[in-house]
Amino acid sequence: MVEREENWKRLSEKTRLFWLRVMVGAIILFDHIDDGGAFRADSPIGMKSIVELIRADAPEAERENLLNALRYTTKHLNDTITPKSIRSLFV
Repeated sequence: MVEREENWKRLSEKTRLFWLRVMVGAIILFDHIDDGGAFRADSPIGMKSIVELIRADAPEAERENLLNALRYTTKHLNDTITPKSIRSLFV
């Protein structure tokens, strides 16, 4: 929903930030529940597009907070099965 530009433009700034936070929370939860995690190559979650969305559309004051939440509270980011291209998004 938040990747489609026509949907994104209809939302207020406050609602956009809410949806970004919900998305990050859902990813963290999925990463802890799923055995392989949210960062593996065959994950149903497109982490590259999510990180790009956060970097492009999140308010500057919240951008680093959202990325840090993914960086430090997920379980599988630093696993050996996590592709280096995904890990490099968080550097």
